[in-house]
Amino acid sequence: MLRAIIQREILEYLKSSKFLIGLGLTVVLVGMSTFINIGDYEQRQQDYLDAIQNFERRGISVLIFRKPQVLSTLVQGKDRELGSRIEINFLYLPIQTSGYMGEFASQHHRYVSGFACVDFAFVVRVVLSLMVIFLAYNSISEERVQGTLRLTLANPLSRGQLLFGKFLGGFFVVLGALTIATLVAVLVLVLHPAISLNWDLSLQILAMWGISALYLGVFFTLSLMISTIFNRPSVALLVLLQIWIILIVVYPNISIILSRHVFNLPSQEELDDRKRGLFEPYQQEYDQTWQAFEKMVESGQRDQELSRKWFEVSAQRAEFYNRVDNEYSQQLTRQMRLAQHIAICSPSVLLDGVMQRLAGTDIREFDSFMEGVKRHWHKYLEKWALRYTDIDAHKEYKLPEFTYAVRSAAESIAQTLHQWIVLFLLSVVFFATAHMVFIKKDIG
Repeated sequence: MLRAIIQREILEYLKSSKFLIGLGLTVVLVGMSTFINIGDYEQRQQDYLDAIQNFERRGISVLIFRKPQVLSTLVQGKDRELGSRIEINFLYLPIQTSGYMGEFASQHHRYVSGFACVDFAFVVRVVLSLMVIFLAYNSISEERVQGTLRLTLANPLSRGQLLFGKFLGGFFVVLGALTIATLVAVLVLVLHPAISLNWDLSLQILAMWGISALYLGVFFTLSLMISTIFNRPSVALLVLLQIWIILIVVYPNISIILSRHVFNLPSQEELDDRKRGLFEPYQQEYDQTWQAFEKMVESGQRDQELSRKWFEVSAQRAEFYNRVDNEYSQQLTRQMRLAQHIAICSPSVLLDGVMQRLAGTDIREFDSFMEGVKRHWHKYLEKWALRYTDIDAHKEYKLPEFTYAVRSAAESIAQTLHQWIVLFLLSVVFFATAHMVFIKKDIG
């Protein structure tokens, strides 16, 4: 009997115009957005390669460029917002990039500016979740209104089995729509010559499918629950749409506002005061060394010891200033994490967090990049120190290629495991509530 219920639900959903319209819109959006995002990625990749070739060194400075992420074609996240170019020298170690390829950015444009924020993650978060709501909002209430619910339960079938059969049948259809959307995105990636998928990237895409399935499962069980609580389908739909707006839009924004009130971040003037206060014991020595170095340069003389001293105090000041900037950066990260913890029950926040981590387009990837920048800066200081201690070793010393730690798919999943668990538990709670209400419900 359970099998018959599942088959009936699948057929009913597949024949539904709501499903066909939702699936068609999903396929079109996923295909077009992935194709457009690949074009953007291809151009950014070319910008990156051109920058490496033409602007790697500039005087005493070293330019470092952050490579665009392949899976930003599916999940843009913060890949563009965080910037891709940074300049270091022994006078200054910044904590943020100077923007997307800085002044060397090519003046390319998207094919359709309206697609600037549309990607696979957006389609799952908005389009598919709404499709799920429109599919399942009347799964119980409409049958009760039409009187078919009583006829169905007249058979040797328990209410729990009926509810479970409706869940399985409907969720199989939802997974089918998600699978088709994922395959369309993968097909566009595979067929494009600019993209090369390896095993780790393929595993990340599979994990994206998995977290998307959990996300849509939350909205399906939520719709099932609301459909059992309210007798009228129109009321159930209205309630579900209001809940969707709260979970997707209102709740996440409230969490951001609250986190900003909890963490009162210092202004730029306060940061500058902290830097001056921290370096104050060494300021006089720095000023004297700088003045002596300026006179040496103006006179055209060369004093190896003075040059070494100027290098040391300049690097020391850069280190102190970076310490203050780094503390501020950590406060920003704590603020962001607090917002995520406050919004822990928002399915969209959980989905975005996992998807961006899998795609390498979140703030953690940027933090890892900046950690690599600091390690590279210390290597850079070692090279310049040799200039004043062993000139031959300085000439032979080659600054190593810049690298930073990139998380694998397995590491990304492990880091976001709690978010997977929360999404699963939300589905369990919603289904359990639906079951409890349905068992006691009057179907007359």
